[in-house]
Amino acid sequence: MNPLLAQFLAEANDLLASVDDGLLQLERNPGDPELVNEVFRAAHTFKGSSGLFDFPELTRLTHAAEDLLDAVRGGRLALDSGMADDLLAAFDLIRGWLAHVTAHERLPATAGQDAAGLITKLRAPLGGETVATDQGQEPSAVRRIDPPPEWLAPLGTEWLIETAAWLSTTASTLRFVRYLPDQDCFFRAEDPLHLVRQVPGLDRMTVIRPEQWPPREEYDEYACLLSFVVATRASTGELEYLFRYVPDQISIVELDGAAINRHLEGEEAEDLETVPAAAPDALHVDARLAADARAVLTAAHRTLAVGEPTGTQLLALIGSVTSAALALGVPLDLTGADREAVNAAVEGVLGRAPIEPAATPPAVDHPVLAALAAPPAATPAGAPADLPAARADDPGGQVGTRVLKVDQEKVDRLMELVGELNVAKNGLTFLAAAAEEEFGSRALSRRIKDQYSGMHRIAEELQAAVMDVRMLPLSVAFGRFPRLVRDLSRRLGKTIELVTEGDDTMADKDVIEALGDPLVHLVRNSLDHGIETSDERIAAGKPGTARLTLAAVADGDAVLVEVSDDGRGVDPMRVKRKAYEKGLISEEELESLSDTEAVDLVFRAGFSTADQISDLSGRGVGMDAVRASVEKLGGTVTMRSELGSGTVTRLRLPLSMAVTQVMVVSVAGQRFGVPVDLVVETVRVPAAEMGRVLHQDVVVMRGEVVPVIDLARALQMPWAPDDSRDRAVLIVSVNGQRVGLLVEQFHREVDVILKPMEGLLAYADEFSGTALLGDGLVLLVLNLKEVLGLAARAA
Repeated sequence: MNPLLAQFLAEANDLLASVDDGLLQLERNPGDPELVNEVFRAAHTFKGSSGLFDFPELTRLTHAAEDLLDAVRGGRLALDSGMADDLLAAFDLIRGWLAHVTAHERLPATAGQDAAGLITKLRAPLGGETVATDQGQEPSAVRRIDPPPEWLAPLGTEWLIETAAWLSTTASTLRFVRYLPDQDCFFRAEDPLHLVRQVPGLDRMTVIRPEQWPPREEYDEYACLLSFVVATRASTGELEYLFRYVPDQISIVELDGAAINRHLEGEEAEDLETVPAAAPDALHVDARLAADARAVLTAAHRTLAVGEPTGTQLLALIGSVTSAALALGVPLDLTGADREAVNAAVEGVLGRAPIEPAATPPAVDHPVLAALAAPPAATPAGAPADLPAARADDPGGQVGTRVLKVDQEKVDRLMELVGELNVAKNGLTFLAAAAEEEFGSRALSRRIKDQYSGMHRIAEELQAAVMDVRMLPLSVAFGRFPRLVRDLSRRLGKTIELVTEGDDTMADKDVIEALGDPLVHLVRNSLDHGIETSDERIAAGKPGTARLTLAAVADGDAVLVEVSDDGRGVDPMRVKRKAYEKGLISEEELESLSDTEAVDLVFRAGFSTADQISDLSGRGVGMDAVRASVEKLGGTVTMRSELGSGTVTRLRLPLSMAVTQVMVVSVAGQRFGVPVDLVVETVRVPAAEMGRVLHQDVVVMRGEVVPVIDLARALQMPWAPDDSRDRAVLIVSVNGQRVGLLVEQFHREVDVILKPMEGLLAYADEFSGTALLGDGLVLLVLNLKEVLGLAARAA
């Protein structure tokens, strides 16, 4: 189902419930203006939303109800029980329709018939839909006829022929609207297409393209260059109300069949107040149009000869046949006619013998009849041939998907409780150990562990369910960038195409919200530093238009977001020189750093390659802020670049920040937590195999030399390892570098709710937060980046 339709159906339930409740209260308190306003607002909102979809009967019925409520709201009418019954019946019918739409994505076939009587009842207190003519007066086809404008032509000659014939037969009129939106309409929060699609009773819409599109280099995708011509059965008052905010951009005319024919013949129409209805035998036949009408009738005859159209297909074909016959000056009344009767009427108009059925359907030029000539779609096995209309009292009808609107704070609170449940669940493992060690009961320990397994499964499923509720697509974070890229690229004089990929990738709402600022920094950096001007790109053999890509993809329990461009890339030598000039690296590092390590220098605090400081760059806080923000989220940032080809910056973020998985270790009798995402492996190394290089303990792991840091010494805790026992080393990866942490003992992995450091410990940067363990003890979770910094300073 169309996501927009699904959202409309979900919201419709609330709006219809609000209307029903308000009408029932109004019967008890008919003079309450606030209640009237509330019901009117709900009905108006519903009507506006329904206009987005091709449900003209629904829009007309809602509009009639809205007009009645507006009269009550304005004090022109007093709501009585009869009006309330009609309004409730109308919205009950609408509810039944929406149940049908939920199942079949269309209104019931009888919607027009079902609505006609109710519309008449709703409009009766307002004076009805039409004004009766005085007895003895000649019937009037239209109250006012404007000169038929030239801008009717885009609606199509064939459609205008059929419409003119139909209007002449029914002595009715249509309203035609030309809408010329301003080029800057989007910047005034105007959406022309959305506005046009809300036109009630829409018969036809045509989009008018400009005669000449601007050159590619001058094209502005935020300028509206299109205009619209529509034909509608809505009244002039409805149209003026709909377009009330853009009155200077629209033209409205009301025309009958004769006026449209004069337009087709190229004659100038006079401005008449009334035009007598033409008699059927006095219809004007245009020889230039007669050939088209005969072609339509011929195609209809062939369609009837090779197939058996029924239902709506036959009704559409009857309409086309009647219109074509009227264009030839032959009125036909085919109301209720079957296929044979229609075929006989066509043969009578054409004045020739029946056509024998062909082996294959012939080509049909007429657009309506071409669709009818095609074989009907097969009905699925077991499905009824014609779906019955939904009833408002049908208890099985369900409007939309079941959607419950919940305040965000309640979902956050539920997530906190899930985390607390995880903490409480972890306490069972400590209880099982105590049952075996302190009370010597293995049987009790096993039973507690069995209970833990069951609770662990339920807690994980509950956590996953709540996480699904909190998930949002990355499009929420990507949505701001089309405008940002457009504005900055113009400001910098660069031509840039923004491409988004994987914006339907889901992540926790907290991650999505926190991702905004880092992405802004990266995009601005690419626009200012990475991407060249069009002249520079063409000189380098590249396309003049640069490409900036925002991509996202799920990666297990993490989400990867990449910002890439095809710009000039990062020059490692220039980066190293700038870093050396700013005192960020030593002369030795200047000579020894590899290209990959040089690129990573852009994340150093205070680093910038900009020669001039501006409001876009040059202060040396952008990329450092990116890494700090992402690491605060528990993620990592890496960059790879190729000089002359472009740069890719990858952000790896956890799917959720609500519950954190940590590895518990102990040193000097104190337990600490290490984020599991950073843990590579745990090893036990004999003391004799520990080496030392330049005053640094190291261990050789599969041919790789890994530095080992004494965690107790880094945290200034009194502890000395026992040389007679193997050393417990936790291998972690920080900023792409493997490091070993010398600890006293390994414990298990646990899920914890990480609380930020507060009070006196708020400035203890070596800890990222605290968590409560299942046995009631407080766990300090390490910030390994700061811990390694402390160890380097202590050395």
